[in-house]
Amino acid sequence: MIPTMAPPHPHHQPPQHLPRPAHGTSPRHGTPASQVLHFVNAEQLQQALTPLLRDAGDCRFITRCLVGEGPLHHRGSNYILLNLLARALQVRGGQATAADGGAPVPMRLPPHLAEQADDCNYPLALPLKALRELAQGDEAQLAAMVDCLTDGPPQHALANVAMVAFLEALLTPPDRA
Repeated sequence: MIPTMAPPHPHHQPPQHLPRPAHGTSPRHGTPASQVLHFVNAEQLQQALTPLLRDAGDCRFITRCLVGEGPLHHRGSNYILLNLLARALQVRGGQATAADGGAPVPMRLPPHLAEQADDCNYPLALPLKALRELAQGDEAQLAAMVDCLTDGPPQHALANVAMVAFLEALLTPPDRA
């Protein structure tokens, strides 16, 4: 005798698969790709990042990497999260600053370009004070944290670094800021 499966529960409906969105639209709402990032204000983000970068050209470059390159959802997420952190810092009365002595953020270049480039690091360094505290003095853990935060495409690595800079400033007591 061949075993048979029990009939489905009368109140259970099989999952309905939603139709796939048309190419060039947001997967959840059908928003045209040309309108997905209308809320992104690159100048506002650039202003929030200015304290982290001493050079205006570097700040424009980093801003472009964060909200002008890569998948749309990363661009939008970077804009939202970085601006919220900058606002939290502003409300708290703190100020993020460029990370002197921070860990360099390496650029991922193709081999033929890496050989020709003198400086293969982004102009934004990863602050290490808060990470050192998180690692509780364990240098191997700190190195692993740095690797995790600085690896990947620019929209990931640079967003991670800027977020750590804002978080480190938020974690600094106001009397020591």
